[in-house]
Amino acid sequence: MPLTQSQLTDAVAERAGLSRAQAKGAIQALEDVVLDEIGNAEKVKIGNLVQLTVRVKPATKSRKGRNPATGEEITIGPKPASVDVRARVLAKTKSALPSIQKAKKRLAA
Repeated sequence: MPLTQSQLTDAVAERAGLSRAQAKGAIQALEDVVLDEIGNAEKVKIGNLVQLTVRVKPATKSRKGRNPATGEEITIGPKPASVDVRARVLAKTKSALPSIQKAKKRLAA
């Protein structure tokens, strides 16, 4: 079961020695700062856990394709340019990963 917002707030409060309300405020402030920076197309590094970057995906032209069900040739329409967010996991997060056996056991449950 994934970590819920309340569970995260409780864990942060306990580890940082804060009240639950203070921890919730700190998490909300972090969220606001990250969203403001992403909104300004800035790179954001959250601790040594993850790095978020804004990326512009270029427009694509229409192209020929094939319908996999019938084999009929079709035209795949163009896509406009778009903006998205890339998340890159950093070394500290990668080193916290469980072993393959432990991951398979937890994910199968």
